[in-house]
Amino acid sequence: MPSFALQFRGALTNVSGLVPAEGVDAALLIPIECTSCHEEHPNPVALEASNVAEMQKSRGVANLVMHCPGCRRENAATFVVSKAEKLGEVSPWSAIDTDGDWATLCTIEFRGMQPRTPTIHGLLTDSSSWTCRGTESGTPFTDVQFEEDGEWHDYDDKAGDEVSITEVELRWHKV
Repeated sequence: MPSFALQFRGALTNVSGLVPAEGVDAALLIPIECTSCHEEHPNPVALEASNVAEMQKSRGVANLVMHCPGCRRENAATFVVSKAEKLGEVSPWSAIDTDGDWATLCTIEFRGMQPRTPTIHGLLTDSSSWTCRGTESGTPFTDVQFEEDGEWHDYDDKAGDEVSITEVELRWHKV
């Protein structure tokens, strides 16, 4: 049961603390491939930390349980949270504060499937957005929407500076 860390790298100008705005209710859209038949799912699948479902052929639970459309095997994905926390009740997100270095946004355990290359623009559902805060002023930016090119620009009135997130890259890193 491999676990993959979703990692983020980008140029954060005068902002820090980037996380999905809805926290535990944010839905992550993941392009996936079945590890059994190697068929890529036609659409990204939604993975929500607040959704907890029982697996049919196991006593365990997961945040996403689905059957491969090609081979009909049961596949599952689960956000990795500490053993002291209850699945579905805590936010799995780590705030991104680094500029230019790879930082882990969340870790997911996949069973029977593996993630494909993500993009920042299609990473969250349409109803979800990101949030961050001004580095100097602490001003909250609660509706960060990345453009098609993966960039976001705004202005921090309190600090009197431009704020932006550019040069965004995402990757899955096996842990």
